[in-house]
Amino acid sequence: MAEADPNERERGENAVTTGSGGMLIDEVLPEFDATIIEHIVIDAPPDAVYEAARGMDFLQVHSPIVDAVMFVRELPVRIGRRLRDRPTPPPPTGMRLADLFDGSADPEALEGWLALGEVPGRELVFGAIGKVWQPDIDWKPVTADAFKDFADPDYAKIVVGFSIRGYGKDRSLLSYEARTVGTDAAARRKFLRYWWLVRRFVHIVMRAAVTTVKDLAEDGTSPPPRMAEPPR
Repeated sequence: MAEADPNERERGENAVTTGSGGMLIDEVLPEFDATIIEHIVIDAPPDAVYEAARGMDFLQVHSPIVDAVMFVRELPVRIGRRLRDRPTPPPPTGMRLADLFDGSADPEALEGWLALGEVPGRELVFGAIGKVWQPDIDWKPVTADAFKDFADPDYAKIVVGFSIRGYGKDRSLLSYEARTVGTDAAARRKFLRYWWLVRRFVHIVMRAAVTTVKDLAEDGTSPPPRMAEPPR
C-alpha cells in the first residue's frame, strides 16, 4: 500500500473543522473534504515573497510535466468545443493573480475564479465554485459576498490560499493550500472520486507554482510593492 502524503488530507462524508489560527482561509472555508498543501523556504523577506506571489502570472508556471498535465486537462474541453462546432477562444495573454484581486482579470483567462480576500504582506485567498469532475467544468459565477454561504446542491467549492511567514533572518516560509468541499453528499462523492485520480497532478502543479514564486522573489523580479493597506 502506498504511503500517504503528509501534505495531503482527505475526509469522507464528514468534513473537518480547522482550529482557530487567525488565518483568512479558515474564515472563508473552515470545513473541507480534501486539502493539499505545499511549503517552500525562500531566501527573501516576507514582503518580497508576498509581492512575488500576488504578481505571479500562472502562465509562467512551466515544466515538462506541468505542461503535459495542463494539456491533458484541457484536451476534453477542446474536443467538446469541436464536436459542438464552437470556436476555441484564443489563449490568454496573462493569468496574473494581481489582476484577480485588482478587478482587472480577463474573464476567459480565470473563468470562475474570484478574489476572496487578502491580508497585505501575509495572505491571499481566492476561490471558485464548479462541477470540477466534468470534462468541461461547469463554473458557477457568484460574488465574493455570496461565496461562503453558497449551498446549491451538486457543486464543489474550492478555496486556495498563499500565506507567508518570516522564517529566520531575511527568509520566508511560503505555504500554498487548496481546500475543497462538496455542497451535498452527492457532490462530495463525485469530487472525492475525481480527486483520487487527479490529486498527484495537482501536487505537481502546486509545487511548480511555489517554485516559480521562489524564483521571482529571490531574483527580485516581482512587481514593486503596493501602498500598504489595513488588513481586511
